[in-house]
Amino acid sequence: MRVSSYLRVVAAMVIALRLLSEASALGPNLVINGSFEEPESTNNWGNNPSTWFAGQTFGNWTVTQGNIGLERSGLLNVAPGNAFDGVQYVDLNGEDAVGGIAQTITVGMSGVYRLSFAMSGNTGYNDTDLSYFPDSPRPMRVQLALGATPIYDNIFVWRRADHPGHRGHGIPNGLKYAWHQVDILLSAPGNYTLSFTSLYTEGPYGGPIVDDVRLQLVPEPASMLALSVGLVGLATRRRRPRA
Repeated sequence: MRVSSYLRVVAAMVIALRLLSEASALGPNLVINGSFEEPESTNNWGNNPSTWFAGQTFGNWTVTQGNIGLERSGLLNVAPGNAFDGVQYVDLNGEDAVGGIAQTITVGMSGVYRLSFAMSGNTGYNDTDLSYFPDSPRPMRVQLALGATPIYDNIFVWRRADHPGHRGHGIPNGLKYAWHQVDILLSAPGNYTLSFTSLYTEGPYGGPIVDDVRLQLVPEPASMLALSVGLVGLATRRRRPRA
């Protein structure tokens, strides 16, 4: 194969690889207010818009039990840089109770969906006076259901030992997160309920933290496979000998 022909093949492969990368992009996020940027918290605990109680709704999320804290980085006792995405996040243990949140999500088509979220623990230094929350593990239950039918149910545990740089939200950039993602087959369109529930019961405050929640359609592998086969065929193609 001549150099010019070889270069043409390489250029075609680069273009095809780029198309493959674009084809693998996830669909739009079906979760509304997944980074908890609404409403704007004042960090004045015990009342809306910072503490939300069972039955109340904030930014498309409903509190399912107890109460939760909507915390804003860079304000009062929460130092800057402690949200995973944006400037706000949720502590699932609010003022004096073990809390939980849920959102109803409309899924328009069946397929494999990727559920992903950032998780941390409200441990360590938690105020400007450097008071300290215990470093024990923070467990959280994540569920996805279609009506009364459970589709996904799992428990995630954030452990301080896995995050040596973690110092607490009283310190700038003091919260360290774990990124979780799981692919779930949703066999039918419908209204699905996604919920996050704290299982931390050692104290009324400082529970598991959640941020940047996403539910996105994963591209069909069939189209990606077809493109991959085309790449293989292009790479292995040889010029026919002249007659």
